[in-house]
Amino acid sequence: MKYTFSLLLLTLLLVACETSKFEREFECDTPSSYTQTKNYKDVLGHFEVDIPSSWKTELYYDEYQSALYTADTTKTLRETFILDMAWRQGELVLNKDFEIRVAQNAERNLKLVPVKSGFGEYLGNPAYYHIATGKGDDLNWHYLEVYVQHKVDEYYVFTSKIYGDEYVSERICASFSIFNKLAFLD
Repeated sequence: MKYTFSLLLLTLLLVACETSKFEREFECDTPSSYTQTKNYKDVLGHFEVDIPSSWKTELYYDEYQSALYTADTTKTLRETFILDMAWRQGELVLNKDFEIRVAQNAERNLKLVPVKSGFGEYLGNPAYYHIATGKGDDLNWHYLEVYVQHKVDEYYVFTSKIYGDEYVSERICASFSIFNKLAFLD
């Protein structure tokens, strides 16, 4: 009995360690997994990530950023989510002022209402997440942003746009599942 309890406790601790604080905020207990993935590298060679091969994926870059956009276009907008993963050049200072600016940007520019946010660590780096919700074109939507400080003058931004009000938590967790597959190349 004592052995079984110890084994169960160890298993729970290992599962908890595999998920980030952010994922635990959204109660992402079971990571989503995808079969038949394709590995994509951003144009400037800063990161790579495995994306389901059936998803539509586009790359973008300019002198200050390199981004990858992807979504499962085989599903309706209310059933899927749109991901954006970007490396950006510039200093990122994760503090209260930054938190206020992100919330103000969501409210002013995107007409969203902040729901939840927090600081922590993600992919082994200092990070901040913010989720907000709003309505556009008669459709409710949720916007998850994760800012990851990577180097003094480089950072990453991961976003997920989730439309509709069904299975929002599951789609947030599925977004984290893909973000977790991102590997820094520099």
